[in-house]
Amino acid sequence: MTDQADGRGAETLEVERKYEAGVELRLPDAEAFRAAGFEAGAPVVQQLSARYFDTPEGDLARRGFAVRSRHGGKDAGWHMKQRTEGGNRELLWPHGDEMPAELRREIEARIGVSPDRLVPIAALETRRTTVALRHDGREVVELADDRVRAREGATGVRRAWREWEAELLPGAGIGADAADPEGAALLDRVEAVLLAAGATPSLSFAKIARATGQLVAVARAKGASEELLAVLQRLDASDQRAARSLEP
Repeated sequence: MTDQADGRGAETLEVERKYEAGVELRLPDAEAFRAAGFEAGAPVVQQLSARYFDTPEGDLARRGFAVRSRHGGKDAGWHMKQRTEGGNRELLWPHGDEMPAELRREIEARIGVSPDRLVPIAALETRRTTVALRHDGREVVELADDRVRAREGATGVRRAWREWEAELLPGAGIGADAADPEGAALLDRVEAVLLAAGATPSLSFAKIARATGQLVAVARAKGASEELLAVLQRLDASDQRAARSLEP
């Protein structure tokens, strides 16, 4: 992390894996994690509320960036995330009603657009249950069980889904990116437990892309097969059905 005394955001590297979890699934219990070499802490429930911003043309998303304001949770505040091969690099600022001046400067410098052109593109409400996993006396992985409700800003389309995330913590002692062998080995062991519980690896690389129905477009731009595109289309349709089922 960097010092925020000069107004610059604290920087973190987010290395995580995402999984689809049906509504009927239960998080693995402490014994399942103990068998894989982890001690599981007590579950902690949080309510998160986030708004995401981009230009109407999607300039940030096209360059692999996301800007959001989040209430609730351990990292409440303003975030600027950049998707990289090694993980998500993230700058964080404390919460405030107005976008921090330093974040505005980062947007202009990195994306080349005026922050005044940013508009709300999605609102997400997430009920998050987290479990910290310890290994050799260190907290190394945070497991999050997220139940997400999203509303797309431009269209009003609503989506809902449940996902599990396994994220490496600073105590894992990982190297510079997701290719670090120790960190990857820890995530591999957690993944085995989650798959045994009924989860499946997620094709969604980011909540905001899923919330705005962009998973298919991104995959198509990367030359994905027709088979994969069809799977992603079914995933989006399922998310919209799930949201309708939750409406009063």
